[in-house]
Amino acid sequence: MKIAAVVILYHPQESALTNIKTYYDYVDKIFVFDNSEVKSALQDDLLKFSKIEFYQNFNNEGIAKRLNEACELALKEQYEWILTMDQDSSFSADAVNAYFHCFKQFKGKENIALFGTENKRYSNTSSDNCTAENVDKLITSGSLLNLSLFAKIGEFDEALFIDSVDYDYCFRASIAGYFIIQFSNIYLLHSIGKIVNRSSVKTLFILKKKKEIHTPLRLYYMYRNMLYLNKKYQDQEKEFSKQIRDYVMSRIKVCLFYGRDAWKTLKYLKAASSDFKKNKMGKIEKELY
Repeated sequence: MKIAAVVILYHPQESALTNIKTYYDYVDKIFVFDNSEVKSALQDDLLKFSKIEFYQNFNNEGIAKRLNEACELALKEQYEWILTMDQDSSFSADAVNAYFHCFKQFKGKENIALFGTENKRYSNTSSDNCTAENVDKLITSGSLLNLSLFAKIGEFDEALFIDSVDYDYCFRASIAGYFIIQFSNIYLLHSIGKIVNRSSVKTLFILKKKKEIHTPLRLYYMYRNMLYLNKKYQDQEKEFSKQIRDYVMSRIKVCLFYGRDAWKTLKYLKAASSDFKKNKMGKIEKELY
């Protein structure tokens, strides 16, 4: 079974290379795309690894386009599966060994669009006692994508640029009649936002709570893409739309209460709504200050 991987970088730190090494031995090739506008700080080190093919055009093309490019490259080279990873995601030795063990022994892969893992910020003990669950969605990072079904499901939606790219693909896979499997016995080490320990008006500024917050720019993409997906699925999969809406609105509320950029966040949310109504998708035209 031929398995490739793809990881998309953006102004990567040395830790990104360390993360790649955690799954390097389990795949046959790794397509590395760097979306940075300047020469990658890791390029020279990455090219020392025989399995790595490195791509950079000094333009931030987002996540969806790079995933599509990687899938097309992998298909041309007759790979059957591709592991999709973020630069800040990694596996413990136990986790990656268990993941590929569970994946390879799973029967009926031809009808599985994606395999994935549990998503944790900190280390958890993974086991090889495979526990497979049929789920509605998975995050991109840590997913094994079935390339034979890629053309049938359709490419990643490049209008989204970043955020909800993975959920949209999962929704379409489900609509097409394919399954999404999560191994709940395996943990991917992954972080999306920044963890803070703060009080807020909700706790009368007395009790501190740990919360995951996002930048106003990231919330722009979350909110705009939520509006886009709500419209995209409103006539066929209302439950999918509700899941995205509930998740995004909960993220926004946390950031408004526990973040430190409420005014800037509101400006970005207003811009997101305006851009959606004007059908301005893809990369934001101009960042706000």
